[in-house]
This record gives sequence, C-alpha cells and structure tokens, in this order.
Amino acid sequence: MKLIEPHKHERPEPLNINVKHKSSLNLQDRMALAMTTGIGTMYAVYFFAVFMAGWMLWQTYFSQKPFDPFPFAFLLFIGNIVQLLLMPLIMVGQNIQGRHAEIRAEEEYKTTMTSYKDIGHILKHLDAQDQELLKQTLLLKELVKSKNL
Repeated sequence: MKLIEPHKHERPEPLNINVKHKSSLNLQDRMALAMTTGIGTMYAVYFFAVFMAGWMLWQTYFSQKPFDPFPFAFLLFIGNIVQLLLMPLIMVGQNIQGRHAEIRAEEEYKTTMTSYKDIGHILKHLDAQDQELLKQTLLLKELVKSKNL
C-alpha cells in the first residue's frame, strides 16, 4: 500500500482580531471611534433636529424681538460649523474601522489558505485510499474467481 506522508505544515492559532485591534488603539483613536459610533446613529440626527427646532422656537417665542431671518441664517451657519467639525472626526473613525476590517481580512485569508492546504492533503489521502481499495477489490475478485473454479 502506498502511504502518504502526514501533513506537517504548521496550523497557526487563530487570533482574536477584536482584541488585537483594541490593543493597537491609543486614547485618541478610542475617542474618535466612540464619537464616530455615536454620531453615526439616528439619535444624533434626532438631537440635532430637536436642537435646531428648539433654537427656532426660542427665537420665535422667547426672544425680545419677533423671529427674523438673521437668527435663522445664523442657525444655518452654526449647523454648517457643526458639520465641518464633525466631518474630519468621522473620517478618522472610518479609517480606524477600515483598519479593523483589514486586520480581519488578513486573518481570514491566513485561515482560508491553511484550510486549503489541509483539504488538498485530505484529497490526496482519499485518492490513495481509493487506489488501494480498487487494488484490494480486484485481488478479492480474482481470489473468489479462482476458488469458484
């Protein structure tokens, strides 16, 4: 019987990518990630909408003068400043999230390649077993045929 050598490649221990990624973050990265996660929710949208509506209502009903276009234009200006300040913050948070995705993809690639090598070895081993079974089946047939004569 033709034997196949045992598969001897090293199987790396899978890493916990979340732990690896969190350990690589410094304080600023963690703050940017938390803010990006918080700002990227509907609750932030609700907050800004209520803030804008509250400002408009305050200007309309509680200001000494009636509502005029200047406070509304000022309100739009404030809204744009908030957007300008949050844009780089969100970009930094997305870069950090992208780094996490890259680390995860690399680890998945390593795992896939290890599995691919293992499957290749298993298929070679099964082919060798099939060949041996065919040989033994032919020998048994010949033996049965010679006994029946």
